[in-house]
Amino acid sequence: MLYFFANWLFPQNSIFPSKIGDLTIPLWLFFAIDVGFIVALILGVRTKKPSVVWFSIIANSIFFVLLSGLMFLLAIANGISEP
Repeated sequence: MLYFFANWLFPQNSIFPSKIGDLTIPLWLFFAIDVGFIVALILGVRTKKPSVVWFSIIANSIFFVLLSGLMFLLAIANGISEP
């Protein structure tokens, strides 16, 4: 939640969209969310209910792949915008 209010709390350090085109903070935020998907996948697989296991595998895998693709595109955009 802090990420969404960071521009309002710290106006001199604009985060997204950054005035200088730096995308490292969104990349680290998305990386942390990606790690959360992996943790949720592991916790979901360790449960005893088969429906929860299948839902965890399918949902977390889809979210992980989509967010990893977005992170890849952001990394490319960050590399292009660097001087």
